[in-house]
Amino acid sequence: MDQNAAEIANFKVLRMSKSWIIPRRLQTLCRSAIWGQQLQDAADLDEHYIDAAAEWLLEAQRAGGGGGFAHSYHLLHGWQPAYPETTGYIIPTLHRLRRRNGNPALQASIVAAVSWLKAIQNSDGSFSDLQGLPQVFDTGQILLGLNYLAECAPGLADEEMLARAARWLRSVQESDGSFVKHAYNNVAHSYYVRVGAALTAAGRLLSDNEIRRAGQANLSWTLTQQQANGFFRNLSFDRSPPFLHTMVYAIEGLLDGHLETGDASLLAAAIRFAEQLLAVSQNRDEVLRSQYNDEFMVANGEKCLVGLAQWAGVCFRLARLAGEGNYRNEATRTVAFLKARQLRTSDRNLRGGFWGSDPLWGRYMRFSIPNWGVKFFIDAMLEKTGFSSDRRHASS
Repeated sequence: MDQNAAEIANFKVLRMSKSWIIPRRLQTLCRSAIWGQQLQDAADLDEHYIDAAAEWLLEAQRAGGGGGFAHSYHLLHGWQPAYPETTGYIIPTLHRLRRRNGNPALQASIVAAVSWLKAIQNSDGSFSDLQGLPQVFDTGQILLGLNYLAECAPGLADEEMLARAARWLRSVQESDGSFVKHAYNNVAHSYYVRVGAALTAAGRLLSDNEIRRAGQANLSWTLTQQQANGFFRNLSFDRSPPFLHTMVYAIEGLLDGHLETGDASLLAAAIRFAEQLLAVSQNRDEVLRSQYNDEFMVANGEKCLVGLAQWAGVCFRLARLAGEGNYRNEATRTVAFLKARQLRTSDRNLRGGFWGSDPLWGRYMRFSIPNWGVKFFIDAMLEKTGFSSDRRHASS
């Protein structure tokens, strides 16, 4: 029996037992669904959703200990260890939110997160996953946060930490611009374009042309992975159809790369992929599903809430960049779907979070609230309200 099957079996046993823990939690979830719908009907209450999500992240940081954000909260197993990768890219989200609402707790959270990341950086400049293995993607996502601080909050930045991470990434890159060594499953992935975009920005910030060229090489390699129909090869964690999460990672990385370089081919590639997803959502599926094959056919009809939060965010970005109202309509509709699924309960471990999947026993992050889903929801809401993730459009 694999881990997922075992967890489902354990869930069924607990549900049928005399234990009050799971039934009581499920009852609160049912009650919160009604409250969520009531809140959703009032457009002026966006702040309630944002604040609840931010409080969940702060709770995850307290649970992680030392300044790192807990990877996730699992319904059966509780809080998981602090996760370096997402701690890195949560930093820009909290900083933009602090600029918006002035909450001093967010400033303290950022300082603690930076200090923790500095303490756990490997001697070669890399960052490791939860198994202690140096990882390209994890290091690249932390680099996103370090770049942001160097550009938008220099008083909190650490240029040496940034430089060491960027130099390590360049040192392990393949000659064609991809990443295989220290990549997940030791294969090249096109969603690593987020690493390429981060590396390109780091080269500019460090005035290091070799690092910048390394980032641009990855952006160029990613473009070679796009199929005629807009889909990208090597989008999945493994050989199965990709989750919406990694599909939208690719769009995010291309948009970030375009923002950094001005290369119109990166924006065109992002739009070609996004237009297909937009058509699938609006003309067939109503809400994007969890997994698609390379012909945009549904491979898993569940919902990946993390991917939907990311999708809402990129749709708001594309509405601004492409001047296309359909993207804004799609983003608004997707945000409404997510609002109705935000957990509204007295349980601090759950309140403000989102399950990885809808239903919660779905394949992606089964029975778990991953911290990155909450982060991407806040990003989408900030995009909606004008606090853009694009530097040249960001509010001061």
